[in-house]
Amino acid sequence: MLETLRIQNYALIDDLEVDFTGGFNVLTGETGAGKSILVGALNVVLGGRASAESVRKGAKQARLDAAFRIQNPSRRLMRLFDEHTIELEDATLLLSRVVTAEGRSRAYVSGRLVPVAVLAAIGDELVDLHGQHEHQSLLKTDRQLELLDAFADTERDAADLARSVADLRKLEQAVAELESVDRSKARRADFLRFEMEEIDGVHLEPGEEAELRSRRNLIANTERICELTARAYALLYDSQERSAIDAVDAALSDLEALGEIDERFRPLTGQLTDVRANLDQIAAEVRGYTGEIDYDPAELDAVNARLAVIGNLKRKYGDSVDAILQYRDKAFEELQAFDQRDLRLADMRVRHDALAEEATQKAAALSGKRRAAAKKLDRQITAALQELGMKGGRFETHFETCNLAAAGIDRAEFLLAANPGETLKALRHVASGGEISRIMLALKAVFARADKIPTLIFDEIDAGVGGHIAGKVADKLSELAALHQTICVSHIPQIAAAAQTHHNVAKTTSKKRTTTTVSRVSGEARAEEIARLLDGSVSDVSLSHARELLAQHGTA
Repeated sequence: MLETLRIQNYALIDDLEVDFTGGFNVLTGETGAGKSILVGALNVVLGGRASAESVRKGAKQARLDAAFRIQNPSRRLMRLFDEHTIELEDATLLLSRVVTAEGRSRAYVSGRLVPVAVLAAIGDELVDLHGQHEHQSLLKTDRQLELLDAFADTERDAADLARSVADLRKLEQAVAELESVDRSKARRADFLRFEMEEIDGVHLEPGEEAELRSRRNLIANTERICELTARAYALLYDSQERSAIDAVDAALSDLEALGEIDERFRPLTGQLTDVRANLDQIAAEVRGYTGEIDYDPAELDAVNARLAVIGNLKRKYGDSVDAILQYRDKAFEELQAFDQRDLRLADMRVRHDALAEEATQKAAALSGKRRAAAKKLDRQITAALQELGMKGGRFETHFETCNLAAAGIDRAEFLLAANPGETLKALRHVASGGEISRIMLALKAVFARADKIPTLIFDEIDAGVGGHIAGKVADKLSELAALHQTICVSHIPQIAAAAQTHHNVAKTTSKKRTTTTVSRVSGEARAEEIARLLDGSVSDVSLSHARELLAQHGTA
């Protein structure tokens, strides 16, 4: 609730501090005394428009401070505190606004400089200011749906739906991101498949390139190999002159003869016999190798072609057959990962469809409850308007079905016709001033328990009100004050008498300077102020009537 409002160098106010209480507060005073200046100052400190003209003549700047005691803050207010790292000290929050004579302004929350928009957002959660000011939550369509949910007792349903829709949107974003990634990944996958098909189509074998190069070397040197093997065989075995075998046989014959003469030659005979056997084997292998050579020019072309294919793959995928095969294996693993993404995406789409169906059903059920409650709300507010003297006034909650959103499938707007024969209009298009204040009073009275805004201020609620209706307005304000701090600017004695705290606004002139002052009145001084409201002056009759009004409301 608003505890203290301090105003310095603002309009007709030099330096003024007003302390408010919980319950019903009223501000009275003669026309032009400055009651609306107080409300205007409060509007500015709550983030409303500020101008250089509001700075007191001769002052460099105006300063406005509003101290609030915060109890049971709304979720929206706590969110604002968290977003802007605002901390409370002893449950007290200080909103401040400085306006310079040049028209520049600065906003503060508990001494911390903040954008005016932040100040206004916090102010919207603390005060509803009804009159010719912008701090009227009921004029905002998003708040109207929230109030309807509070009235219909569907806040938990709405919160549950909001969570489901948030989960749905999060999943939709994940699907979209995965699909976006998959478009580029799909191109990558197609390219990998092409590369794998190119590699697999060649049917590479480990070590194949070395074998091919060896084979090509043999084929390229076939004539030389034939020439050398033929000559080697001839020298070993088949020379027309004397072959190596012939020489060994001759030497072996001589050694055998020597062995018969001297036994020391016999081991040499054995060794040379082994040499003779080895030469036979070598000669046979050389002859056999020569016989195996089958020179085919087409085979050389095939080997060269195969090596060219391998060389082409090496330029793309690796510097060896083994490297190419490793690249192919990695491409396969990457493709498998893509397949897993496809499975994941398919699973996400299934979950999305299920969640969308669930959220749609919740939204439909919530919409039904809202529309049923709206009929009851329309009847109650229409009746309240009648009580406050707006005969023929009608209230209606208009619904439009929209796409599924966090708030559901409903777009709700409060419509009102203030007088008989008028067409229903959105609240924001209804007449301003006292009429809108009474309309808001009717709405606030019905929404009293549903509304979470702690402080309500009614400016110019007197327009067109008198007699019996004035008493009804006072009763509604009293009912409202039982649940919300209520501050009312009024000229009506019945309203003033119903208040628990009464402030009198006066204007004084000293040394050619006019100053607005505010004083709390009680006891006989209060009775005299109400008597003045009754009759324009204080008389025995008006004073007696004033005392009766105070006694009637139990506020004497």
